[in-house]
Amino acid sequence: MKKNLKRILSAAASAIMSLAAFPAYVVSADNLQTAEDVLQDGSFIYEEVEGGYAVKKCTATILTSFPGIINGVSIVEIKDGAFAGCSTLSEVNIPETVKKIGSNTFVGCTSLRKVTIPPAITKIPDNTFLDCSLLTEVVIPDNLTEVGNMAFGNCKSLTGIDLPDSVTKISDSAFDGCYSLTQFTLPDSLTEIGDMAFSYAPIETFDTEGCGAFKVVDGILYDKDETVIYRAAPSISGDLYIKDGVKEINGGAFSLCSGITDLFIPDSVETIGGYAFSECTGLKSADFSEGLKTLEKCAFAYDMSLESVELPVSLETVGDGAFMVCYSLKKAILQENLKTIGANAFLDCTELKQVTIPKSVEKIGSNAFGRKNNYSEDGSYETVSIDGFKMSVTAGSAGEKYAKSNKIEYDSTGVDLKKLAFIIIVVGILLTAIVFAVVLMSRSRKSATRGAKKAQKEAFEKEAEKNYEKIADDEL
Repeated sequence: MKKNLKRILSAAASAIMSLAAFPAYVVSADNLQTAEDVLQDGSFIYEEVEGGYAVKKCTATILTSFPGIINGVSIVEIKDGAFAGCSTLSEVNIPETVKKIGSNTFVGCTSLRKVTIPPAITKIPDNTFLDCSLLTEVVIPDNLTEVGNMAFGNCKSLTGIDLPDSVTKISDSAFDGCYSLTQFTLPDSLTEIGDMAFSYAPIETFDTEGCGAFKVVDGILYDKDETVIYRAAPSISGDLYIKDGVKEINGGAFSLCSGITDLFIPDSVETIGGYAFSECTGLKSADFSEGLKTLEKCAFAYDMSLESVELPVSLETVGDGAFMVCYSLKKAILQENLKTIGANAFLDCTELKQVTIPKSVEKIGSNAFGRKNNYSEDGSYETVSIDGFKMSVTAGSAGEKYAKSNKIEYDSTGVDLKKLAFIIIVVGILLTAIVFAVVLMSRSRKSATRGAKKAQKEAFEKEAEKNYEKIADDEL
């Protein structure tokens, strides 16, 4: 038994030593059986794709460049998230053999400062450089046509970027949170700018020379017809009159415009996008005209000087967090026709002590009114009720349900239609029962009278017949 055990252990040890002596990263393409087979070379994990290899994951701790060929096979693709979280990566020169880059490629590469993108790449995918907070230089190929969603989101150190004139589209939030980006040249072929494309980017100067689809007027970037506002220079201050004819104020358009004090919106404006006036810390009042239908997410969030708002009758939707953290807000007038009030719409509006909810409102999101966040020293928080907050609602409405579920003091006006309908039904049933009973009684009386008359008639006829027979007998 002991000899057998020794033999087994000896064989196992020999096998382990043999495997250890074999260089795992030297793998021939001929040995790959399926696309799932994986190669490693100490810096990357690869996988076979059509036309060559793809970088699946970067495993190196220090890297500035990598080869375009391994084992005689070209690197043609970088998979989604291949470099995500590589916090020590400072510079990458992507090989010219690479023809495709996946989304989220360099997410969270917080030390990345410079990237060179190869000529074959025509689109910078979604979230490619998201949260690359030290990125300052990106070498862009001449045939690039599109910048994806959040492609450079939160690249806080990016001071400029040279996009070729071949670019036709800058997608949603492409440069959102680029806090050092102060000037931007629009490519000649650009025809589309997505929602919140430049939100929180303090761009003072947009160069639109050569780009016929957009124009700048008084520090504000418009489409060529001046119906959409995309971004305003943060230096704009004082009273702001939105031009008549503007239909949409894009997301983040006036974010960080702390010098605006009073806002006047014409009736041509139908939509105010998400974060459109967020962190306009000097804004005290906003005058809304009829025509506005939608206030999107956080449209006026963190406007800490805003004192009152009177929303128009035309408004149907107040988005999530639309007026959250407006600490000075004391008065909010909501009108009939409003249907939806999003979650956190007036969260942390600690000076707002009373609000009337129109009966037209069908949905109120969580923590929309009368709630605030209490923060602890460790950064954690809990959401609690605001002392003294009160609601005026219609009986049986969404407002009453919200007040009840959040244990908020409220007064109720109007009639609960459900209760009224129930009462009407009950009363109807009772009246029907009474009428039915009366009819039965009436029929019973009629039946009794008819019976008596019939009996009386029969008795009379019998008496008359008897008298006739008596008379006849007497005559005989």
